Amino acid sequence: MRKLLPAFGLGFLVFFLFMFVGETAGLIAALVLMAVYFSICQFLLSRGKIDAYRKDWPIMLALDATVFVLVTIIALVEKREVFLSQGLGLLLSSCGGTYAGAVVASLIARRKAM
Repeated sequence: MRKLLPAFGLGFLVFFLFMFVGETAGLIAALVLMAVYFSICQFLLSRGKIDAYRKDWPIMLALDATVFVLVTIIALVEKREVFLSQGLGLLLSSCGGTYAGAVVASLIARRKAM
């Protein structure tokens, strides 16, 4: 539970990352960078836990909370095409990257336990 606030803070920083990289390098580059960012953040938050991908859901949700709010705003304010291109990409890159980071942390912890 002590990792929820740092996870939320790391997730809040991705908003600025998405805006700056998305405006300069494009949407695809921003989404790939976001997935890598979320993977690294979740790995650092979950390292050492053998079952991180099953039991660290509160940390994962705190890390992705900003993206959930951003996607909700996109769904309510923007046109359907914008939501389909940006909103779904945001969800996929953030949730996929977060889960991948937890899986990698779990695999490394299992390897060290053996």
